Parts: sequence; structure tokens; C-alpha cells
Amino acid sequence: QEVLANTISKKIRARIQASKRWVDRMNELMESMKTSSGLKLNLRWKNRRAEKEGQMDTKVLVDLLQKDSEIMRPEEIERLSKHFRSKIEEARKLSEEQSDLQSFHMIMKEVLDYRKWFEFQLESQKTGEKKKELTDRVFFTFSGGEKAMAMYVPLFSAVAAKYAAARKDAPKLISLDEAFAGVDEMNIKDMFRLMVEFEFDFMLNSQILWGDYETVPSIAIYQLVRPENAKCVGVISYVWNGIVRTLVERVGDESAES
Repeated sequence: QEVLANTISKKIRARIQASKRWVDRMNELMESMKTSSGLKLNLRWKNRRAEKEGQMDTKVLVDLLQKDSEIMRPEEIERLSKHFRSKIEEARKLSEEQSDLQSFHMIMKEVLDYRKWFEFQLESQKTGEKKKELTDRVFFTFSGGEKAMAMYVPLFSAVAAKYAAARKDAPKLISLDEAFAGVDEMNIKDMFRLMVEFEFDFMLNSQILWGDYETVPSIAIYQLVRPENAKCVGVISYVWNGIVRTLVERVGDESAES
């Protein structure tokens, strides 16, 4: 009980607080996004309810873990211990039923994984409408642009919120394969604008994108060319300066000598 109330609870408390700050930062970023569709997104980190008698709802559990052991009443420490004893017994029974005998260390690791005490719920709100949970049914009522925003804005916000803890001179790398496939031209332009606003250093792969949108101040472009049945791939380089896309002439190329 002493170890649980002191050492372990302090570590869990610190991680939960860090996660909450990350969620808050994500919501700040999503709230600040100006989308052409007017769609707003919000992330809720919901407390899970108790599953069995003797266990506590996440909110009650976290409230207890927020307290220092010096100010916890004996009945609160006992309630905390009872909750985790119940969770440990539940994990042991499940392990036995599945013939997957885990070590006590693994069972404790599973029980004390605070991420399973919560669940994420994404909410959406259109101009003039009430906020609602973004379910599959709601998602499929969106236009193509709104669907793109609903997929990429939370993703970009999550990455940006994580990078916020890095050093100021650290690169904010993001890489997408088949970038923005299925998104129309107007909304692709918005996607690039979002990446620029998040100050990402992005690398994108696409069969059709050039990235030369007015929402992008500068970008290096590499076109890979493979002649039919050739055993090599040629690279043609361009740069975009926010206004004009220019071919980069390499020293030694015939085009550079002429």
C-alpha cells in the first residue's frame, strides 16, 4: 500500500498530467485552424467507468492518485488498494482462461497502464450547429473537404502537440506516403496550408502532387522518371518559391552547358 500510495501514484500522476497537457494543446491547435468549410474539431479524453464491484471510475481513481499519501485518509488508501487488487485478480483470471500465463510483472504493467483508464472521443461542429461526437455516421455526411479535415487536422494537431516539447531548433518532421489521395484540389491546398501553419518539415510522396500552391512559401520537388523497362530511375529537380516553379539545372547537365 505504501509503494502504491507514494512511488507508483506519483509517477502515474505525472504521466496523466502530461497527457492532459498534450490533449489541451491539441485542442488549442485545432481551435486555431481556419478551414474553408468552417468545420471545428475537438478531442475529449473521457474517463472510463468502473467495470466491476470493488473497482473505481477513472475520475475517482485519478482524484485519489492526485493526493499525496500524507493527506490521504486510511479508508482512501484501502479503497485504492482494493481497486488494484480487483484489477490484478481480473488480469490473472483472464491470463489463466487464455492459457497465457504471464509473470506478475507483466500483470502489474497491464493493470497500471493509465492509458486504458481513458478513452478518446473526437467531436465535430459545423457553423451554426451544435457540437456532436464524430461517429462513422456523422463522418459519412461530410463533404470531401470536410472528410479530409476530419482525418488530417487531428493527426497534424497530435504531431504538433508532441513536437511542442522539443527544442526550438529541432526539426518537425512529418512524412506521408500517397499524400492526400482522394482529396480534391481545393482541399489539398488547405492541407498544405495547415502543414505550413504547423511549421512542419514535410516529405510527401505522390503520383500527382507537385505542391506548388500559393499556400506554400517554398518547397523542393523531385520528379522520379523511369523510362519504360529501364533499370534505372532519373531525378528531375525543381524549386517552388511561392510564385514560380523552376527547373534546377545541375552542373554537368547538357541543359546547364547550353
